[in-house]
Amino acid sequence: MNTIVALLATFPIVFFFSLLFEGIDRKIHARMQKRIGPPIIQPFYDFIKLFNKERIVPVTAASGIFTAVPIIAAAVSILGAAIPVVNLITGTSIVGDLILVLYLLAMSSVMVMIGGSSSGNPYGAIGFSRKMTMMIAYEIPMLISIASLSFNPCFSLAYYDVVATQIRMKSLLAFTRLSMAVAAATFLLCVPAAADAVPFDISEAKTEIIHGSLIEYGGPYLALIKLAKAASNFTLAFLAATLFFYVPALFEGYVSLGLGVALCLCLVTSLIFMLLTTTVPRTIFARLKIGQAFKFYWLIPLTLSMLSVALSIVGL
Repeated sequence: MNTIVALLATFPIVFFFSLLFEGIDRKIHARMQKRIGPPIIQPFYDFIKLFNKERIVPVTAASGIFTAVPIIAAAVSILGAAIPVVNLITGTSIVGDLILVLYLLAMSSVMVMIGGSSSGNPYGAIGFSRKMTMMIAYEIPMLISIASLSFNPCFSLAYYDVVATQIRMKSLLAFTRLSMAVAAATFLLCVPAAADAVPFDISEAKTEIIHGSLIEYGGPYLALIKLAKAASNFTLAFLAATLFFYVPALFEGYVSLGLGVALCLCLVTSLIFMLLTTTVPRTIFARLKIGQAFKFYWLIPLTLSMLSVALSIVGL
């Protein structure tokens, strides 16, 4: 019961930081292109504006599915973000919660795909097809990179156990073993595709298929989908920062960090990883073709993920 209350209490925190991170991303993206860009709080303005607009359901859409999808997508994304935050704050260790978080993030993407295909618009169907292909490409290496933790006797698939191990070792997970360094590299390579960022925004491609699955969404429905995407991106950055690079562990034994300071360090590290894995690539790269993206993920990240498992098994 206490865990459920903690999760519900964390929802506003996730909502705030998800949209704040998106605003910072947009601002820095603009600055890198020598533009002024929108204010950092622009995502909050957009969310409020969209929620005040009319709810429109296309006559060609399966209305029940079309309207339910944004609500489910936003709910599971925020829940996926809240689980690691709550477990980090409370020190709760739940076996398999890492797999649950990845499942919730994948479920959010699947919901948006289903919503787009239910709209009756051919561009929505194309977006569904492209997103499904991309998920097959990046979800497998990402899942294997996390699962490789279970092959290491020092770690497990319980999120807080991994964090606590870094604290005991006074080191970042990515620097403890070669297998963990490879797993971290794999996870970080998968983040841009999971975030639908250029060069892997193939399923939305504004100039090709006009936002794909999102083409018929507007008003409150679009607001919820954008919130779901922002929460998913926040979760990916937070997982990278705390699973593989838990910076407060470096201060263990030297200075006593309070929970608030440790959490702030994690948020700053998360922001840095979001900028490195999402903002910078989408600024300097052009969009790849679907075949190029699929080949990249099954050639490099998948190979690295299998290597991390092999190294974990042999104890490296």
